[in-house]
Amino acid sequence: MLGAIVVALGISACGGGDKGTDEAELTASQVCASAFDTSAAKALQRIGDTTKFAELPGSDDSGKPNKFSLKYAASTVHKDQTQRNQCVVFKAGDKSGHPLIDLDFSASRYVPKTETPGSGGDSEKTYYPIGAYAQTGDTSSALLYFKCPTQDPTEASGTTPYVRASLTSAPGQISAKATGRDLMTVLNSLSGALAKQLDCASEAALPSEIPASTHSGETGTSR
Repeated sequence: MLGAIVVALGISACGGGDKGTDEAELTASQVCASAFDTSAAKALQRIGDTTKFAELPGSDDSGKPNKFSLKYAASTVHKDQTQRNQCVVFKAGDKSGHPLIDLDFSASRYVPKTETPGSGGDSEKTYYPIGAYAQTGDTSSALLYFKCPTQDPTEASGTTPYVRASLTSAPGQISAKATGRDLMTVLNSLSGALAKQLDCASEAALPSEIPASTHSGETGTSR
């Protein structure tokens, strides 16, 4: 998770440091390709305790704009993290250069295993019955896997069965008013929009509203 934050900050530096907060102010409904539904937009406002946001400016090492696009993000799920199109959101006017949230999507062959209650797991992890796996880590991160077969261009045959969606934040950026459910609401909304772009919405099992969480515990790994 920290690696994702470091990558985001590195991209920001390449694009002109803290100029991300000098860009045109955006509403919660305008960030991330205007893909958030109403619930996610309200959740983002609680996460940042603000109504004004900005996105990562500039371009990546390949010359592609850092600005998030569903089409571009869908085309980069099999690429290295530094080459994927991520939605990096800042609080407008924040001169720290640290992102409020960084949403990243990558292809995955595996889904983590949700452990049962009482297994001695991490109490800060809360699970949600959406997608193939959904978990928040307190109010600092969220992780969601959903079924969405995509072709790996580096392999001649077969597909990668899942997409891994993650939400991370720089320390101290998320408001005390935010909840883990807010993070999952934002991540689920953008994941649903990407699933439509990838033509896998019918099998992704991403609801329009986040159901109640189930339990907390440690995660292992399973196929």
